[in-house]
Amino acid sequence: MTIELMIIITVVLLLTINLYGFAYSTLVTKYHFLEQKKIQSKINTFKLLLERTPLILFNVSILIVLNVIGIKFFHTIFLREFNSYLYSGYEVLFVLIIDDFFFYVLHRMMHESTYIYKKIHKIHHRANTPMPFEYIYVHPLEWMSGMIGPFLGMYMLGGISFFAYCVYLIVRNMHEIHIHSGIKTSKLSKYIPLYGINEHHDIHHSKRMGNYASTFTFWDILLKTKIKGN
Repeated sequence: MTIELMIIITVVLLLTINLYGFAYSTLVTKYHFLEQKKIQSKINTFKLLLERTPLILFNVSILIVLNVIGIKFFHTIFLREFNSYLYSGYEVLFVLIIDDFFFYVLHRMMHESTYIYKKIHKIHHRANTPMPFEYIYVHPLEWMSGMIGPFLGMYMLGGISFFAYCVYLIVRNMHEIHIHSGIKTSKLSKYIPLYGINEHHDIHHSKRMGNYASTFTFWDILLKTKIKGN
């Protein structure tokens, strides 16, 4: 597969994921979709979504640009030939774990540093009751810093296949959209061991402390920052 085709696929993939995030947020805020399954009683408005969209779109642009730069100029470091679907699954899981640990450390630091919280992370916590598209409603510096995690995981493996890379993008971004949806997790998801369900992250937004990991819960359990009762 050519580098140009990889770039096109990545851009289309990221645009599609974030279009889904906007559509989901529109359904939740304008048409009160799944209102009976909301975790918190407060209802966000479509007007609020539109007010926050400019920063979100700016961060989507950063996401696309940095991914394109990574593929164009650093593919020899982060990407390698496809091995097998089984090994690709291992690559995705490994990158998710490393990324989640990096996110945990970064996220916890932003909460424990009063200066960094006020200047950077507080923007994201304007959402006490989050909606799907607010996964990317963050300070651009925070957003760019968070991208170090997955590339660190890829580097540690000596690169991953482009297939695994695409699967990672889908899993990570779709998970972020859903844990910010404010909608209760499906019963099936609750039975996946150590999986970061919607309630795990939603309570972090309401309490503004604890539950710093995103994809999994074991970092919070091991480092004793998991909020009791969720």
